[in-house]
Amino acid sequence: MGEMIKRRILNISLPVTLYKDLEEMAREKAKTKAEFAREAITRYIESEKRWQYIRKWGQASARQHQLKDENDIEEIIHSMRKEGRND
Repeated sequence: MGEMIKRRILNISLPVTLYKDLEEMAREKAKTKAEFAREAITRYIESEKRWQYIRKWGQASARQHQLKDENDIEEIIHSMRKEGRND
């Protein structure tokens, strides 16, 4: 027998205009409103996780290169352009 998918029910209220947009988009994509909402939530969460990773990487890089603020980055860019470097 296949593995049973565990689910939780989420009831939300939406402004009428958002609900109508959801209905329209779900109809256009030939999906139920629930399928469309699940996909939208999944994409949003995946996007947020990617941005969290990027921010952590940026913070670690800034610490490694002892960058204090965006002015330090501007100085690096300016000096690299002056040297004609593209790396």
